[in-house]
Amino acid sequence: MSKLHTATHYQRSLYNATGGRESGVNVGAAVRMRGHVDPGRICVALDALTARHEALRTTLTRQDATGTAHQVIGNHFPLDLRELSVPEAGENQRESACAALLQAELRRPFVLKDSPLARALLVTLADDDRVFALIAHHAIMDGWSAGVIRDELPHLYEYGTSATLPPPVLHLADYAVWEAKLADDPATQEHWRAALADARPRLALASDVPPVGPIARATPHPLPLHHGPTLSALHPLMVEERASTTAVLLAALAASLSDHATNERITFGVMRSNRQQRDIRGTVGFLAGHVPVTVDLSGDPSCTTLVGRTADAYDRAISRPAPVGVLRAALPDSGRGPLFDVTLNYSHHQGRDQADAVVKAAGIAFSSYDLAHDEPTNHPWWDGASLLDFQISSDSAGRLSGALVADAHMFGDSEASGFAERFAAALRRFADRPRGRLSELVPAKESAR
Repeated sequence: MSKLHTATHYQRSLYNATGGRESGVNVGAAVRMRGHVDPGRICVALDALTARHEALRTTLTRQDATGTAHQVIGNHFPLDLRELSVPEAGENQRESACAALLQAELRRPFVLKDSPLARALLVTLADDDRVFALIAHHAIMDGWSAGVIRDELPHLYEYGTSATLPPPVLHLADYAVWEAKLADDPATQEHWRAALADARPRLALASDVPPVGPIARATPHPLPLHHGPTLSALHPLMVEERASTTAVLLAALAASLSDHATNERITFGVMRSNRQQRDIRGTVGFLAGHVPVTVDLSGDPSCTTLVGRTADAYDRAISRPAPVGVLRAALPDSGRGPLFDVTLNYSHHQGRDQADAVVKAAGIAFSSYDLAHDEPTNHPWWDGASLLDFQISSDSAGRLSGALVADAHMFGDSEASGFAERFAAALRRFADRPRGRLSELVPAKESAR
């Protein structure tokens, strides 16, 4: 029998939600390759990636008497490279066909029990133009991991088994052991019980909003942030209140949802990469997790005051690790599926001038390929999901963009778009009128339920 390793909380949550059956909560890393690509060298590079990163050789199983899901790490677990071609057509048609093909692969589910949780494909657009993509289940990979794979591929393609990249210091299984020990620590449990005693993770929704069902239908909606503000417009507010970008975005989000607050508070789940330590930045795995941040909306505060309060709350929240299992036990639970009704995931992405930067190796020009998941996904509730997930990124010029991933079973397109528009409007007013009061800043309630 293969050795069983401790699973992370999110792995157990995903496995339990589906019973180990099909799950389409996937993430991908994609790289454009221009030049005469050798598929054999791609296979060698792919083998090198799976040899370097245990997560890509990991399966999940439930074999012990407790019925608990565990990780199984294969010693040698080569991934097959599937080669596909788009139909011959004009350049625009080829681009659309490639994007559609990759979206279909990103949506295709994995079977969680005793099955590979990653797959690779090479899409040919032209003789000298290909896209390599590695699709993995979220149980073994997160968005940060996708960046690690994109960074390593050119070197591994050029040097193969002779590559001199330093090995990862820590692996996903190491993280799972650390997380489990922390979750059993009495001091950690007591800290979060006290910190979350007044948490309000549930929105006060209108009576005609359907209750949470057994299945979430995660549907993306664009956030209308293209008209501003940029981070430079928000910078004076950040400097005055010594607040991070995340704290300012969270304060604006709280303001936009203030009419749904319970006792003038909202507790958000704020996604963190958990890659603060240098030793773990080169690790492939699902290490990211939410920290609970309660925003106090009482007293009709100004934007400035609200940013300051939120910055203090956020700094307190991230000062101590937050194992998801401990949060699940400490947070008030009204019986709904998600851990938090609303989550925020902010990341600083490279600007176009950097994201389109070309790395040359073995005669091939490598560049990043955008592999955004833009289709609805049906999935049983698990602890990483939420009713409203605000996913925001900024580029090197300070431009903001993003999407609101909403549960379509509870919110129709108009309601989800209303939440998105209210957030964008609140953020603009934070930049334009930082002394304005909350009651003056939030648009009318009729724009969203």
